[in-house]
Amino acid sequence: MILWHLGVTAAVIFLTLGRRGIDYRMVMFGALLPDLIDKPIGRVFFADQFENGRIFAHTLLFSTVLLLGIQLFLRGRTARRWFIVPIAAVIHQVLDGMWNEPVTFFWPLFTTRFPRDPVGDYWLRVLMRPLEEPIVLLQEVIGLALLLYIASAYRLWERDRRTQFIRTGYLTERPVRTRPKETDAS
Repeated sequence: MILWHLGVTAAVIFLTLGRRGIDYRMVMFGALLPDLIDKPIGRVFFADQFENGRIFAHTLLFSTVLLLGIQLFLRGRTARRWFIVPIAAVIHQVLDGMWNEPVTFFWPLFTTRFPRDPVGDYWLRVLMRPLEEPIVLLQEVIGLALLLYIASAYRLWERDRRTQFIRTGYLTERPVRTRPKETDAS
């Protein structure tokens, strides 16, 4: 559920923290970070050992250590850019309903092993899930709608604004500097 995580996380961050110096590229990165870490580890590289796509990065410990690491080792502009990543990762965990999986969410408090979630043809199931479960499709549509709303509100369809957003990650209402229009000298 990529669009669901991206759209809702961006909307929550925007509604709570606004635009004030937040690099929304980092918001998007943090929104997907738990899956970017856990899916390859638990479903590809160590599938026989874990058989689960929600392991280390879906724990509260992961977000806490990430936040502490950022606060202890980064300073200035770099710290301000990265501080949002663990917050977005926690929002990802909330959207996944990790409190319903306390053994994973509070790992290693209850046990050091992660529960197994064997699924045959996992990647095919991921692709088919929006078609089989209407709520998943609805969530993806909601995520897309939120992303489109933010893009529309900040006129990211304009090339200069989109380029500035891609370069800086900031949402800005100020007009983007463009090249002066040429006037006829006749």
